[in-house]
Amino acid sequence: MTGFLSVCEALERVASTTSKKAKVAVLAALLKGLEGEEVEMVVGFITGHLMPWEIKGETSVGFSTIWGSLLEVYRCEERELAAQLARTGDMGAVAELAAQRGLRQESFSREPLSVRDVWVAFQRMAEARGEGSARERAARLRGLLHRASPPEAKYIVKFLLGEVRVGAVEGLVAEALARAFGLAPGAVEALRAALGHMYEVARHVRRGLLEPPLEPGRPLGFMLALPLKSAEEAAERFQRPFYCEYKYDGIRAQAHKRGGQAWLFSRRLEDISASFPELIGQLLSLPHDIILDGEVVAFREGRPLPFFMLQHRLRRKEPLRSPPVAYFAYDLLYLDGQPLISLPWLERRKRLEALGISGAGLVLAPLFTAQDVGQLKELFERALSLGYEGLMLKDPQSPYRLGMRGGSWAKLKRELFTLDVVVMGAELGHGKRAGLLSDLIFGVWDGEELRVLGKAYSGLTDEELGWITSRLRELVVRDEGFRVWVRPELVVEVSFDALRRSDRHSSGYALRFPRIKALRLDKRPEEADDLQRVRELYELQRARLGGQVDLDEEVSRPPP
Repeated sequence: MTGFLSVCEALERVASTTSKKAKVAVLAALLKGLEGEEVEMVVGFITGHLMPWEIKGETSVGFSTIWGSLLEVYRCEERELAAQLARTGDMGAVAELAAQRGLRQESFSREPLSVRDVWVAFQRMAEARGEGSARERAARLRGLLHRASPPEAKYIVKFLLGEVRVGAVEGLVAEALARAFGLAPGAVEALRAALGHMYEVARHVRRGLLEPPLEPGRPLGFMLALPLKSAEEAAERFQRPFYCEYKYDGIRAQAHKRGGQAWLFSRRLEDISASFPELIGQLLSLPHDIILDGEVVAFREGRPLPFFMLQHRLRRKEPLRSPPVAYFAYDLLYLDGQPLISLPWLERRKRLEALGISGAGLVLAPLFTAQDVGQLKELFERALSLGYEGLMLKDPQSPYRLGMRGGSWAKLKRELFTLDVVVMGAELGHGKRAGLLSDLIFGVWDGEELRVLGKAYSGLTDEELGWITSRLRELVVRDEGFRVWVRPELVVEVSFDALRRSDRHSSGYALRFPRIKALRLDKRPEEADDLQRVRELYELQRARLGGQVDLDEEVSRPPP
Protein backbone atom coordinates (compact mmCIF):
# COMPACT_ATOMS: atom_id res chain seq x y z
CA MET A 1 0.00 0.00 0.00
CA THR A 2 1.23 3.47 -0.87
CA GLY A 3 1.51 6.01 1.92
CA PHE A 4 -0.72 9.07 1.57
CA LEU A 5 2.16 11.34 2.61
CA SER A 6 4.11 10.40 -0.54
CA VAL A 7 1.21 11.71 -2.66
CA CYS A 8 1.20 14.99 -0.73
CA GLU A 9 4.95 15.38 -1.10
CA ALA A 10 4.73 14.79 -4.85
CA LEU A 11 2.01 17.42 -5.19
CA GLU A 12 4.13 19.89 -3.23
CA ARG A 13 6.92 19.34 -5.78
CA VAL A 14 4.45 19.86 -8.60
CA ALA A 15 3.19 23.09 -7.05
CA SER A 16 6.73 24.40 -6.53
CA THR A 17 7.61 24.49 -10.24
CA THR A 18 6.19 26.53 -13.10
CA SER A 19 7.55 24.10 -15.70
CA LYS A 20 4.80 22.05 -17.28
CA LYS A 21 7.34 19.43 -18.32
CA ALA A 22 8.55 19.08 -14.74
CA LYS A 23 4.99 18.88 -13.40
CA VAL A 24 4.12 16.08 -15.82
CA ALA A 25 7.32 14.20 -14.95
CA VAL A 26 6.58 14.29 -11.21
CA LEU A 27 2.96 13.23 -11.69
CA ALA A 28 3.92 10.44 -14.09
CA ALA A 29 6.48 9.08 -11.62
CA LEU A 30 3.86 9.23 -8.86
CA LEU A 31 1.26 7.35 -10.92
CA LYS A 32 3.76 4.77 -12.13
CA GLY A 33 4.67 3.88 -8.55
CA LEU A 34 1.09 3.25 -7.41
CA GLU A 35 -0.48 -0.16 -6.96
CA GLY A 36 -3.64 -1.31 -8.74
CA GLU A 37 -6.71 0.80 -7.97
CA GLU A 38 -4.57 3.42 -6.24
CA VAL A 39 -4.04 4.91 -9.71
CA GLU A 40 -7.65 5.99 -10.13
CA MET A 41 -7.90 6.94 -6.46
CA VAL A 42 -5.02 9.40 -6.72
CA VAL A 43 -6.19 10.73 -10.08
CA GLY A 44 -9.60 11.26 -8.48
CA PHE A 45 -8.03 13.11 -5.54
CA ILE A 46 -6.12 15.49 -7.78
CA THR A 47 -8.90 16.26 -10.26
CA GLY A 48 -11.84 16.42 -7.83
CA HIS A 49 -13.53 13.33 -9.32
CA LEU A 50 -13.18 11.51 -6.03
CA MET A 51 -15.47 8.54 -6.70
CA PRO A 52 -16.29 6.29 -9.67
CA TRP A 53 -19.50 7.30 -11.41
CA GLU A 54 -21.44 4.32 -10.08
CA ILE A 55 -21.14 5.60 -6.49
CA LYS A 56 -24.17 7.85 -6.51
CA GLY A 57 -23.20 10.94 -4.58
CA GLU A 58 -20.45 13.31 -3.51
CA THR A 59 -18.61 13.64 -0.23
CA SER A 60 -20.77 16.72 0.52
CA VAL A 61 -18.25 18.11 2.98
CA GLY A 62 -18.24 21.89 2.87
CA PHE A 63 -16.60 24.86 4.50
CA SER A 64 -18.49 24.80 7.80
CA THR A 65 -17.87 21.08 8.41
CA ILE A 66 -14.17 21.46 7.68
CA TRP A 67 -13.87 24.60 9.81
CA GLY A 68 -15.61 23.00 12.79
CA SER A 69 -13.55 19.81 12.46
CA LEU A 70 -10.26 21.72 12.41
CA LEU A 71 -11.20 23.61 15.57
CA GLU A 72 -12.38 20.46 17.35
CA VAL A 73 -9.46 18.21 16.42
CA TYR A 74 -6.60 20.67 16.79
CA ARG A 75 -8.06 23.06 19.41
CA CYS A 76 -6.26 26.08 17.99
CA GLU A 77 -7.22 29.75 18.01
CA GLU A 78 -10.06 30.47 15.59
CA ARG A 79 -8.79 34.02 15.14
CA GLU A 80 -5.44 32.69 13.87
CA LEU A 81 -7.13 30.41 11.34
CA ALA A 82 -9.40 33.25 10.15
CA ALA A 83 -6.34 35.46 9.63
CA GLN A 84 -4.62 32.72 7.61
CA LEU A 85 -7.73 32.31 5.47
CA ALA A 86 -7.93 36.06 4.87
CA ARG A 87 -4.25 36.15 3.83
CA THR A 88 -4.28 33.15 1.52
CA GLY A 89 -7.88 32.32 0.64
CA ASP A 90 -6.70 28.70 0.86
CA MET A 91 -8.45 26.30 3.23
CA GLY A 92 -5.69 23.77 2.67
CA ALA A 93 -3.16 26.22 4.08
CA VAL A 94 -5.50 26.83 7.02
CA ALA A 95 -5.68 23.07 7.71
CA GLU A 96 -1.89 22.76 7.56
CA LEU A 97 -1.50 25.61 10.06
CA ALA A 98 -4.13 24.10 12.35
CA ALA A 99 -2.34 20.73 12.29
CA GLN A 100 0.98 22.39 13.09
CA ARG A 101 -0.55 24.22 16.06
CA GLY A 102 -2.39 21.12 17.21
CA LEU A 103 0.74 19.00 17.13
CA ARG A 104 2.46 21.56 19.37
CA GLN A 105 -0.33 21.26 21.92
CA GLU A 106 -0.83 17.51 21.93
CA SER A 107 1.16 14.48 20.91
CA PHE A 108 -1.08 12.66 18.43
CA SER A 109 -0.73 8.93 18.15
CA ARG A 110 -0.73 8.55 14.40
CA GLU A 111 -0.83 5.36 12.40
CA PRO A 112 0.40 6.44 8.96
CA LEU A 113 -2.36 7.05 6.45
CA SER A 114 -2.42 5.11 3.20
CA VAL A 115 -3.97 6.20 -0.09
CA ARG A 116 -6.68 3.60 0.43
CA ASP A 117 -7.41 4.81 3.98
CA VAL A 118 -8.21 8.28 2.70
CA TRP A 119 -10.20 7.02 -0.29
CA VAL A 120 -12.31 4.67 1.82
CA ALA A 121 -13.12 7.50 4.25
CA PHE A 122 -14.17 9.67 1.29
CA GLN A 123 -16.28 6.77 -0.03
CA ARG A 124 -18.09 6.44 3.29
CA MET A 125 -18.78 10.19 3.21
CA ALA A 126 -20.23 9.91 -0.30
CA GLU A 127 -22.41 6.95 0.65
CA ALA A 128 -23.78 8.57 3.84
CA ARG A 129 -27.52 9.15 3.47
CA GLY A 130 -30.44 10.35 5.51
CA GLU A 131 -30.65 11.36 9.13
CA GLY A 132 -27.28 11.57 10.82
CA SER A 133 -25.34 11.61 7.53
CA ALA A 134 -23.82 15.04 8.24
CA ARG A 135 -22.56 13.81 11.61
CA GLU A 136 -21.12 10.70 9.99
CA ARG A 137 -19.24 12.74 7.38
CA ALA A 138 -17.86 15.05 10.06
CA ALA A 139 -16.78 12.04 12.14
CA ARG A 140 -14.98 10.50 9.14
CA LEU A 141 -13.17 13.78 8.52
CA ARG A 142 -12.13 14.11 12.16
CA GLY A 143 -10.84 10.54 12.07
CA LEU A 144 -8.58 11.40 9.13
CA LEU A 145 -7.38 14.65 10.69
CA HIS A 146 -6.44 12.89 13.95
CA ARG A 147 -4.03 10.68 11.95
CA ALA A 148 -2.81 13.34 9.51
CA SER A 149 0.52 15.14 9.49
CA PRO A 150 0.32 18.85 8.54
CA PRO A 151 0.91 18.24 4.80
CA GLU A 152 -1.66 15.44 4.84
CA ALA A 153 -4.24 17.65 6.58
CA LYS A 154 -3.61 20.27 3.91
CA TYR A 155 -4.32 17.92 1.03
CA ILE A 156 -7.24 16.12 2.67
CA VAL A 157 -9.00 19.49 2.81
CA LYS A 158 -7.88 20.46 -0.70
CA PHE A 159 -9.18 17.19 -2.13
CA LEU A 160 -12.54 17.54 -0.39
CA LEU A 161 -12.97 21.08 -1.72
CA GLY A 162 -11.55 20.34 -5.18
CA GLU A 163 -8.81 22.95 -4.74
CA VAL A 164 -5.61 21.30 -5.96
CA ARG A 165 -3.75 24.14 -7.65
CA VAL A 166 -1.23 22.59 -9.98
CA GLY A 167 -2.34 24.45 -13.11
CA ALA A 168 -4.61 23.02 -15.86
CA VAL A 169 -5.14 20.02 -13.60
CA GLU A 170 -6.98 17.57 -15.83
CA GLY A 171 -4.77 18.18 -18.85
CA LEU A 172 -1.62 17.66 -16.79
CA VAL A 173 -2.95 14.47 -15.23
CA ALA A 174 -4.06 13.12 -18.61
CA GLU A 175 -0.58 13.74 -20.00
CA ALA A 176 1.01 12.15 -16.93
CA LEU A 177 -1.25 9.10 -17.27
CA ALA A 178 -0.18 8.70 -20.89
CA ARG A 179 3.49 8.85 -19.94
CA ALA A 180 3.10 6.51 -16.96
CA PHE A 181 1.40 3.85 -19.07
CA GLY A 182 3.37 4.38 -22.29
CA LEU A 183 0.44 5.71 -24.34
CA ALA A 184 0.03 8.45 -26.91
CA PRO A 185 -1.33 11.62 -25.20
CA GLY A 186 -4.11 11.81 -27.78
CA ALA A 187 -5.50 8.44 -26.72
CA VAL A 188 -5.94 9.59 -23.12
CA GLU A 189 -7.35 12.95 -24.23
CA ALA A 190 -9.96 11.17 -26.35
CA LEU A 191 -10.97 9.10 -23.33
CA ARG A 192 -11.14 12.24 -21.20
CA ALA A 193 -13.48 13.94 -23.66
CA ALA A 194 -15.68 10.86 -24.02
CA LEU A 195 -15.97 9.94 -20.35
CA GLY A 196 -15.87 13.42 -18.80
CA HIS A 197 -14.65 11.92 -15.52
CA MET A 198 -10.97 11.54 -14.67
CA TYR A 199 -11.49 8.72 -12.17
CA GLU A 200 -13.07 6.73 -15.01
CA VAL A 201 -10.30 7.73 -17.43
CA ALA A 202 -7.65 6.44 -15.03
CA ARG A 203 -9.55 3.20 -14.46
CA HIS A 204 -9.82 2.59 -18.20
CA VAL A 205 -6.16 3.44 -18.83
CA ARG A 206 -4.99 1.13 -16.04
CA ARG A 207 -7.07 -1.70 -17.49
CA GLY A 208 -5.89 -1.03 -21.05
CA LEU A 209 -9.40 -0.06 -22.24
CA LEU A 210 -8.79 2.81 -24.65
CA GLU A 211 -12.12 2.83 -26.47
CA PRO A 212 -14.89 4.71 -24.64
CA PRO A 213 -17.69 2.33 -23.64
CA LEU A 214 -20.72 3.22 -25.74
CA GLU A 215 -23.58 1.28 -24.22
CA PRO A 216 -26.82 2.17 -22.45
CA GLY A 217 -26.36 2.63 -18.73
CA ARG A 218 -22.98 4.40 -18.85
CA PRO A 219 -23.01 8.21 -19.30
CA LEU A 220 -20.82 9.87 -21.93
CA GLY A 221 -19.36 13.32 -22.37
CA PHE A 222 -21.84 15.67 -24.04
CA MET A 223 -21.12 17.51 -27.27
CA LEU A 224 -21.05 21.24 -26.47
CA ALA A 225 -22.03 24.34 -28.42
CA LEU A 226 -20.22 27.56 -29.20
CA PRO A 227 -22.06 30.77 -28.16
CA LEU A 228 -22.88 33.27 -30.91
CA LYS A 229 -23.50 36.98 -30.51
CA SER A 230 -25.72 37.57 -33.53
CA ALA A 231 -27.42 36.11 -36.59
CA GLU A 232 -24.72 37.76 -38.68
CA GLU A 233 -22.03 35.80 -36.84
CA ALA A 234 -24.04 32.62 -37.48
CA ALA A 235 -24.02 33.43 -41.20
CA GLU A 236 -20.22 33.62 -41.13
CA ARG A 237 -19.91 30.18 -39.51
CA PHE A 238 -22.67 28.09 -41.11
CA GLN A 239 -23.61 27.31 -44.68
CA ARG A 240 -27.15 27.83 -45.92
CA PRO A 241 -29.70 26.58 -45.29
CA PHE A 242 -29.35 27.06 -41.54
CA TYR A 243 -30.55 24.02 -39.58
CA CYS A 244 -32.08 25.22 -36.30
CA GLU A 245 -33.70 23.86 -33.16
CA TYR A 246 -35.06 25.69 -30.14
CA LYS A 247 -32.58 26.50 -27.35
CA TYR A 248 -34.24 24.94 -24.31
CA ASP A 249 -34.05 26.29 -20.77
CA GLY A 250 -33.90 22.93 -19.04
CA ILE A 251 -31.61 20.15 -17.88
CA ARG A 252 -29.41 18.71 -20.60
CA ALA A 253 -29.71 14.96 -20.25
CA GLN A 254 -28.82 11.70 -21.94
CA ALA A 255 -31.70 9.23 -21.97
CA HIS A 256 -30.56 5.60 -21.87
CA LYS A 257 -32.70 2.46 -22.20
CA ARG A 258 -31.59 -1.18 -22.24
CA GLY A 259 -34.08 -4.01 -21.88
CA GLY A 260 -36.14 -3.37 -18.76
CA GLN A 261 -33.90 -0.59 -17.41
CA ALA A 262 -33.78 3.13 -18.21
CA TRP A 263 -31.74 6.07 -16.97
CA LEU A 264 -31.39 9.84 -17.27
CA PHE A 265 -27.90 11.29 -16.86
CA SER A 266 -27.07 14.98 -16.41
CA ARG A 267 -24.12 16.86 -17.91
CA ARG A 268 -22.25 16.16 -14.68
CA LEU A 269 -22.78 12.43 -15.47
CA GLU A 270 -25.06 12.10 -12.45
CA ASP A 271 -28.00 9.70 -12.50
CA ILE A 272 -31.10 11.93 -12.16
CA SER A 273 -33.61 9.20 -13.02
CA ALA A 274 -35.31 9.28 -9.61
CA SER A 275 -36.24 12.93 -10.09
CA PHE A 276 -38.28 12.21 -13.25
CA PRO A 277 -40.06 8.86 -12.81
CA GLU A 278 -42.66 9.68 -15.48
CA LEU A 279 -39.90 10.07 -18.10
CA ILE A 280 -38.34 6.78 -17.07
CA GLY A 281 -41.72 5.15 -17.60
CA GLN A 282 -41.90 6.68 -21.08
CA LEU A 283 -38.41 5.46 -21.95
CA LEU A 284 -39.25 1.93 -20.85
CA SER A 285 -42.12 1.91 -23.34
CA LEU A 286 -39.71 2.28 -26.27
CA PRO A 287 -39.11 -0.96 -28.23
CA HIS A 288 -35.38 -0.24 -28.68
CA ASP A 289 -32.14 -0.18 -26.71
CA ILE A 290 -31.19 3.44 -27.14
CA ILE A 291 -29.12 6.47 -26.10
CA LEU A 292 -30.68 9.87 -26.79
CA ASP A 293 -29.32 13.38 -26.26
CA GLY A 294 -31.86 15.99 -25.31
CA GLU A 295 -33.29 18.24 -22.64
CA VAL A 296 -35.66 17.82 -19.71
CA VAL A 297 -37.93 20.87 -19.78
CA ALA A 298 -40.66 22.04 -17.44
CA PHE A 299 -43.57 22.18 -19.86
CA ARG A 300 -47.25 23.07 -19.48
CA GLU A 301 -50.03 23.73 -22.00
CA GLY A 302 -47.65 23.78 -24.94
CA ARG A 303 -45.20 26.29 -23.41
CA PRO A 304 -41.82 25.85 -21.72
CA LEU A 305 -41.55 27.03 -18.13
CA PRO A 306 -38.43 28.59 -16.50
CA PHE A 307 -35.57 26.34 -15.51
CA PHE A 308 -35.73 27.10 -11.80
CA MET A 309 -39.10 25.36 -11.61
CA LEU A 310 -37.18 22.09 -12.12
CA GLN A 311 -34.75 22.71 -9.27
CA HIS A 312 -36.93 21.46 -6.44
CA ARG A 313 -37.48 18.22 -8.39
CA LEU A 314 -33.72 17.61 -8.29
CA ARG A 315 -33.46 18.48 -4.61
CA ARG A 316 -36.37 16.30 -3.43
CA LYS A 317 -35.59 12.94 -1.85
CA GLU A 318 -39.01 11.58 -2.83
CA PRO A 319 -40.29 11.51 -6.44
CA LEU A 320 -42.38 14.52 -7.41
CA ARG A 321 -44.48 15.07 -10.55
CA SER A 322 -44.89 18.84 -10.39
CA PRO A 323 -44.23 20.80 -12.50
CA PRO A 324 -45.03 18.63 -15.53
CA VAL A 325 -41.97 17.90 -17.67
CA ALA A 326 -41.15 16.73 -21.18
CA TYR A 327 -37.97 15.27 -22.62
CA PHE A 328 -37.14 16.92 -25.96
CA ALA A 329 -34.94 14.47 -27.91
CA TYR A 330 -32.68 16.04 -30.51
CA ASP A 331 -29.94 13.48 -31.15
CA LEU A 332 -29.54 9.71 -31.41
CA LEU A 333 -26.18 8.29 -30.27
CA TYR A 334 -26.89 4.55 -30.07
CA LEU A 335 -29.59 2.21 -31.40
CA ASP A 336 -29.95 -1.53 -30.79
CA GLY A 337 -26.26 -2.34 -30.44
CA GLN A 338 -25.00 0.15 -33.02
CA PRO A 339 -23.08 3.32 -32.01
CA LEU A 340 -24.05 6.22 -34.28
CA ILE A 341 -21.78 9.05 -33.13
CA SER A 342 -19.55 8.91 -36.22
CA LEU A 343 -22.50 9.49 -38.58
CA PRO A 344 -23.26 13.03 -39.82
CA TRP A 345 -25.75 14.90 -37.65
CA LEU A 346 -28.42 15.07 -40.38
CA GLU A 347 -28.27 11.28 -40.82
CA ARG A 348 -28.60 10.79 -37.05
CA ARG A 349 -31.52 13.21 -37.09
CA LYS A 350 -33.30 11.21 -39.83
CA ARG A 351 -32.87 7.98 -37.85
CA LEU A 352 -34.22 9.73 -34.76
CA GLU A 353 -37.28 10.92 -36.70
CA ALA A 354 -37.85 7.38 -38.02
CA LEU A 355 -38.32 6.12 -34.46
CA GLY A 356 -41.65 7.93 -34.28
CA ILE A 357 -41.08 9.37 -30.81
CA SER A 358 -44.12 11.38 -29.73
CA GLY A 359 -46.29 11.90 -26.69
CA ALA A 360 -46.71 13.95 -23.56
CA GLY A 361 -43.41 12.84 -22.04
CA LEU A 362 -41.02 12.08 -24.91
CA VAL A 363 -41.03 14.66 -27.68
CA LEU A 364 -39.05 14.93 -30.90
CA ALA A 365 -37.44 18.40 -30.83
CA PRO A 366 -38.79 20.50 -33.74
CA LEU A 367 -36.35 21.22 -36.57
CA PHE A 368 -36.42 24.37 -38.71
CA THR A 369 -34.49 25.69 -41.67
CA ALA A 370 -33.74 29.28 -42.62
CA GLN A 371 -32.49 30.33 -46.03
CA ASP A 372 -30.94 33.65 -45.04
CA VAL A 373 -30.14 35.94 -42.10
CA GLY A 374 -33.56 37.56 -42.26
CA GLN A 375 -35.37 34.25 -41.82
CA LEU A 376 -32.94 33.28 -39.07
CA LYS A 377 -33.77 36.46 -37.15
CA GLU A 378 -37.49 35.77 -37.57
CA LEU A 379 -37.04 32.25 -36.18
CA PHE A 380 -35.04 33.64 -33.27
CA GLU A 381 -37.72 36.18 -32.35
CA ARG A 382 -40.40 33.52 -32.66
CA ALA A 383 -38.45 31.24 -30.30
CA LEU A 384 -38.23 34.03 -27.72
CA SER A 385 -41.94 34.84 -28.03
CA LEU A 386 -42.80 31.19 -27.30
CA GLY A 387 -40.69 31.18 -24.14
CA TYR A 388 -37.52 29.48 -25.43
CA GLU A 389 -34.02 30.84 -24.81
CA GLY A 390 -33.18 31.20 -28.47
CA LEU A 391 -31.90 28.87 -31.20
CA MET A 392 -29.37 26.09 -31.69
CA LEU A 393 -27.64 25.89 -35.06
CA LYS A 394 -26.07 22.63 -36.26
CA ASP A 395 -23.74 21.64 -39.09
CA PRO A 396 -25.56 18.85 -40.98
CA GLN A 397 -22.27 17.01 -41.66
CA SER A 398 -20.93 17.05 -38.10
CA PRO A 399 -20.26 13.82 -36.18
CA TYR A 400 -21.08 13.73 -32.47
CA ARG A 401 -17.86 14.75 -30.73
CA LEU A 402 -18.01 13.35 -27.21
CA GLY A 403 -17.16 16.01 -24.65
CA MET A 404 -15.99 18.47 -27.31
CA ARG A 405 -16.92 22.09 -28.00
CA GLY A 406 -16.44 23.48 -31.47
CA GLY A 407 -18.05 25.32 -34.31
CA SER A 408 -20.28 22.44 -35.46
CA TRP A 409 -22.98 23.33 -32.93
CA ALA A 410 -23.71 26.89 -31.83
CA LYS A 411 -26.25 28.64 -29.63
CA LEU A 412 -27.87 31.98 -30.28
CA LYS A 413 -29.54 33.44 -27.18
CA ARG A 414 -30.30 36.81 -25.62
CA GLU A 415 -29.70 37.99 -22.09
CA LEU A 416 -32.97 38.82 -20.40
CA PHE A 417 -32.13 42.10 -18.67
CA THR A 418 -29.40 44.08 -16.95
CA LEU A 419 -29.42 46.05 -13.71
CA ASP A 420 -27.07 48.63 -12.23
CA VAL A 421 -26.40 47.47 -8.67
CA VAL A 422 -24.32 48.64 -5.71
CA VAL A 423 -21.51 46.44 -4.33
CA MET A 424 -22.32 45.81 -0.65
CA GLY A 425 -19.66 43.21 0.16
CA ALA A 426 -17.47 40.47 -1.26
CA GLU A 427 -16.12 37.02 -0.48
CA LEU A 428 -12.66 35.60 -1.06
CA GLY A 429 -12.23 33.51 -4.19
CA HIS A 430 -10.67 30.09 -4.55
CA GLY A 431 -8.21 28.45 -6.93
CA LYS A 432 -6.50 30.98 -9.15
CA ARG A 433 -8.58 33.71 -7.47
CA ALA A 434 -7.26 32.90 -3.99
CA GLY A 435 -6.68 36.06 -1.98
CA LEU A 436 -8.91 38.14 -4.27
CA LEU A 437 -12.32 39.52 -3.36
CA SER A 438 -13.86 38.01 -6.46
CA ASP A 439 -17.40 37.07 -5.33
CA LEU A 440 -19.30 40.36 -5.23
CA ILE A 441 -22.44 40.72 -3.09
CA PHE A 442 -24.67 43.41 -4.54
CA GLY A 443 -27.98 45.12 -3.90
CA VAL A 444 -30.53 47.68 -5.05
CA TRP A 445 -32.07 50.65 -3.28
CA ASP A 446 -35.24 50.41 -1.22
CA GLY A 447 -35.73 54.02 -0.24
CA GLU A 448 -32.51 54.98 1.52
CA GLU A 449 -31.54 51.37 2.31
CA LEU A 450 -29.80 48.76 0.19
CA ARG A 451 -31.34 45.33 -0.13
CA VAL A 452 -29.24 42.32 -1.16
CA LEU A 453 -30.21 40.98 -4.58
CA GLY A 454 -27.48 38.44 -5.25
CA LYS A 455 -23.85 37.49 -5.68
CA ALA A 456 -21.76 37.17 -8.86
CA TYR A 457 -18.21 36.04 -9.50
CA SER A 458 -17.92 35.85 -13.29
CA GLY A 459 -17.35 38.55 -15.87
CA LEU A 460 -14.36 40.47 -14.50
CA THR A 461 -10.88 40.28 -16.02
CA ASP A 462 -7.86 39.45 -13.83
CA GLU A 463 -6.83 43.10 -13.99
CA GLU A 464 -10.29 44.27 -12.92
CA LEU A 465 -10.34 41.75 -10.08
CA GLY A 466 -7.01 43.04 -8.77
CA TRP A 467 -8.24 46.62 -8.92
CA ILE A 468 -11.60 45.94 -7.28
CA THR A 469 -9.97 43.90 -4.49
CA SER A 470 -7.69 46.82 -3.64
CA ARG A 471 -10.58 49.26 -3.80
CA LEU A 472 -12.89 47.15 -1.64
CA ARG A 473 -10.15 46.73 0.98
CA GLU A 474 -10.22 50.51 1.35
CA LEU A 475 -14.01 50.48 1.85
CA VAL A 476 -14.31 47.68 4.47
CA VAL A 477 -16.64 48.39 7.38
CA ARG A 478 -16.84 44.82 8.73
CA ASP A 479 -14.34 41.99 8.16
CA GLU A 480 -15.60 38.42 8.71
CA GLY A 481 -12.45 36.71 7.46
CA PHE A 482 -13.61 35.11 4.23
CA ARG A 483 -16.26 37.84 3.71
CA VAL A 484 -16.15 41.64 4.01
CA TRP A 485 -18.90 44.27 4.02
CA VAL A 486 -18.06 47.62 2.48
CA ARG A 487 -19.26 51.19 2.16
CA PRO A 488 -21.67 51.46 -0.81
CA GLU A 489 -19.54 53.35 -3.31
CA LEU A 490 -19.03 51.01 -6.31
CA VAL A 491 -21.61 50.35 -9.02
CA VAL A 492 -21.52 47.37 -11.39
CA GLU A 493 -23.82 46.36 -14.21
CA VAL A 494 -25.07 42.77 -13.96
CA SER A 495 -26.83 40.67 -16.59
CA PHE A 496 -28.93 37.61 -15.78
CA ASP A 497 -31.16 34.99 -17.35
CA ALA A 498 -34.19 35.08 -15.05
CA LEU A 499 -35.65 36.88 -12.07
CA ARG A 500 -37.84 35.33 -9.37
CA ARG A 501 -39.27 36.03 -5.95
CA SER A 502 -37.23 34.56 -3.12
CA ASP A 503 -36.63 35.15 0.56
CA ARG A 504 -33.04 34.06 0.11
CA HIS A 505 -32.05 37.73 -0.07
CA SER A 506 -33.35 40.79 1.77
CA SER A 507 -34.69 42.30 -1.48
CA GLY A 508 -37.21 39.48 -1.78
CA TYR A 509 -35.87 38.54 -5.23
CA ALA A 510 -33.08 36.42 -6.72
CA LEU A 511 -31.32 36.37 -10.11
CA ARG A 512 -30.55 33.30 -12.17
CA PHE A 513 -26.99 33.18 -13.53
CA PRO A 514 -25.98 36.75 -12.65
CA ARG A 515 -22.83 37.91 -14.45
CA ILE A 516 -20.87 41.12 -14.03
CA LYS A 517 -21.15 42.87 -17.36
CA ALA A 518 -19.22 46.04 -16.55
CA LEU A 519 -17.74 48.20 -13.81
CA ARG A 520 -19.80 51.41 -13.90
CA LEU A 521 -17.22 53.83 -12.52
CA ASP A 522 -19.12 56.58 -14.32
CA LYS A 523 -22.11 56.15 -11.97
CA ARG A 524 -22.62 57.31 -8.41
CA PRO A 525 -24.14 54.76 -5.98
CA GLU A 526 -27.40 56.73 -5.76
CA GLU A 527 -27.82 56.32 -9.55
CA ALA A 528 -28.09 52.52 -9.25
CA ASP A 529 -31.43 50.78 -9.80
CA ASP A 530 -34.01 50.40 -7.06
CA LEU A 531 -36.41 47.72 -5.90
CA GLN A 532 -39.22 49.20 -7.96
CA ARG A 533 -37.21 48.56 -11.14
CA VAL A 534 -36.69 44.95 -10.05
CA ARG A 535 -40.46 44.57 -9.57
CA GLU A 536 -41.09 46.03 -13.04
CA LEU A 537 -38.67 43.56 -14.66
CA TYR A 538 -40.27 40.70 -12.75
CA GLU A 539 -43.73 41.63 -14.04
CA LEU A 540 -42.37 42.07 -17.57
CA GLN A 541 -40.90 38.57 -17.38
CA ARG A 542 -44.26 37.21 -16.21
CA ALA A 543 -45.94 38.88 -19.17
CA ARG A 544 -43.46 37.27 -21.57
CA LEU A 545 -44.29 33.88 -20.07
CA GLY A 546 -47.99 34.43 -20.53
CA GLY A 547 -48.66 35.19 -16.85
CA GLN A 548 -49.28 31.48 -16.18
CA VAL A 549 -46.08 30.69 -14.32
CA ASP A 550 -45.44 30.75 -10.59
CA LEU A 551 -42.09 32.54 -10.37
CA ASP A 552 -41.65 32.17 -6.61
CA GLU A 553 -38.55 30.29 -5.49
CA GLU A 554 -39.52 27.18 -3.54
CA VAL A 555 -36.58 26.79 -1.17
CA SER A 556 -35.81 29.49 1.35
CA ARG A 557 -32.25 30.19 2.39
CA PRO A 558 -30.74 32.74 4.75
CA PRO A 559 -29.33 35.89 3.12
CA PRO A 560 -25.53 36.03 2.64
